[in-house]
Amino acid sequence: IFFMVMEWLKREVFKKSLVSPTIFRSVVRPLAYKIAQGDPEKVHELALDGLNEFEDAVRDVAPQFNFPLLHMDLCGREVMPFGTAAGLDKNGDAISPLSHLFGFQEVGTVVLNSREGNARPRVAVDNGSQDLYNAQGFPSKGLDYFLDKIGDYRRNGGEGVLLVSVCGIPPQADRLDVARQELTTLLDRIGPYADGFVWNPFSPNTSALAALRNPEEFRRNAELISEKARDKLKLVKMGPYDDDATKRAEWLGLLDGWMSGGGDGVVLVNTYMVPKDKVPSLNWGYQSAGRSGRYLQHYRQRAITDAREAFPKAFIVATGGIDSGGQAWSAFEAGADALEGYTPYTFNGFGLMPQ
Repeated sequence: IFFMVMEWLKREVFKKSLVSPTIFRSVVRPLAYKIAQGDPEKVHELALDGLNEFEDAVRDVAPQFNFPLLHMDLCGREVMPFGTAAGLDKNGDAISPLSHLFGFQEVGTVVLNSREGNARPRVAVDNGSQDLYNAQGFPSKGLDYFLDKIGDYRRNGGEGVLLVSVCGIPPQADRLDVARQELTTLLDRIGPYADGFVWNPFSPNTSALAALRNPEEFRRNAELISEKARDKLKLVKMGPYDDDATKRAEWLGLLDGWMSGGGDGVVLVNTYMVPKDKVPSLNWGYQSAGRSGRYLQHYRQRAITDAREAFPKAFIVATGGIDSGGQAWSAFEAGADALEGYTPYTFNGFGLMPQ
């Protein structure tokens, strides 16, 4: 009886934390960090496990996340304009429970072969600023694992809108053909299950990707994705840029390459790269980190404004420090069509979204 009561209590607290940022911040998050001995990556794993273990509780609270007057058309379905950002569910482990809460999901980033990523520690949390530092470097269980997960979801009747973040990784700067071949394989095999793709050449923690960041390569990859996924939504994940005319022009040049190659739009913005000595961690396993959270808010707004002005017909998904109704409204007001979140939910829980 004791264990039955404890299991019931665990489920009820988890359920309440899904809709209450206060309970998430004051009870569930501190407890998870205690269990994980302060390791943010372990906390993330516990969260995904909890979503699957208590999917029935997630389903119970789902009506509190659905506001029909806000519905938009996305990939042929009327859904909420709020989704999960890439990285929240890298390997598709929690597609089903998350589909009850969000209008769409950006799953991944998926790469061809399994990868350990960069040396640990590689995730640090700044509770004061509500920012997160990440130098994971595309850790992944690989394409075959992901296909099992997304395939099971579809075969079990899952109809949620799934945008899959993908990237081929060049082994050297002069072997971009390898990256394109990997991307081709990803598109071919994931295509039957995905509603759209997000090409992600902007991870600041995978140095090989720098070779992809030129207008011609953006155009080539947009053409490839357009050929392989003609009727699906085709987006590119762009990094932030500083308030400098030259950097702005270079950034818009990349986006022009993408759009001229047949891309439909853009996800704004990825993490901001900072050097190792700016990371609030005594030991850090990589030369840099991507900073996300509130720090990205003004970078996000600048990028949305510039992209909307330059490409009026582009589909724009905003992400980066959207941690309040005011931030959500400002992103829409600047020209975003939909919003994604990851870091703000790690601090406030999914109950942030209805707020």
